[in-house]
Amino acid sequence: MSRISKGFRKISSKVLGKFGGNVTVQKINNGVYNTTDGTINESITSETVKGVLQNVNEREINDLIKETDKICSIAALDLTFVPTTQDRVTIVNINYQIIRILKTENDNQEIKYNLYLRQ
Repeated sequence: MSRISKGFRKISSKVLGKFGGNVTVQKINNGVYNTTDGTINESITSETVKGVLQNVNEREINDLIKETDKICSIAALDLTFVPTTQDRVTIVNINYQIIRILKTENDNQEIKYNLYLRQ
C-alpha cells in the first residue's frame, strides 16, 4: 500500500468519523440448510462505525435506484470486512438493505464505500 493510499484511508476515517452518525453494518453469513423445516440459518456479525447519510441525487434514479433510496458513506478503514449486497445496515433503529456499493479506491486500496440503501 502506498503512502498516499494510507493517508487517504486515514483522512476518510477522520472526516466521516467527525461528521457522521452511528451506522451498524451487519455482515450476513449463510449457515446450514435445515432439511426439517426448510430454512437456512444465518450468522450475523455487526460493526458500528461512523457514516454520513444522504438522499440519492435525482440524476442517479433509474431502474435500480429509486427516489426514496439513501446513500451512506463509510470509511473502508473502519470496517474489518468488505460489505456486500447480502449485508444489512441499521441507522437510528431503521433497517436497510444494501442494493448497490460504490467503492472509492486509490492504488487498489479501498478508501470509502458508498452504500445505496433501501428500507
